[in-house]
Amino acid sequence: MSTPNESYDLARRRVIAKTIYKGVVGLWLLLAVLQIVIWYFTTPGGYFWPVWPILGTLAAAVIAGIPVYAGRPAVSDRRIEEELARMRRAG
Repeated sequence: MSTPNESYDLARRRVIAKTIYKGVVGLWLLLAVLQIVIWYFTTPGGYFWPVWPILGTLAAAVIAGIPVYAGRPAVSDRRIEEELARMRRAG
């Protein structure tokens, strides 16, 4: 069972992760619109090339969002403890 401080820290980390993720999705949308605008003004009616970078970055955004919204942290406490131990050993 976790203490109130641990619960607060976990909730805080989740809120931060979700906020950052929403920014990533917003950036993805902005870049998608920018690519469509570039396509429209350079090759209107031509091959719709923006579909490929848009789909690629969409896949990356979805994959990045899975740990954020799955309720499991992207970085486990075990990995954090291992890194702390390495830092202590290094001096």
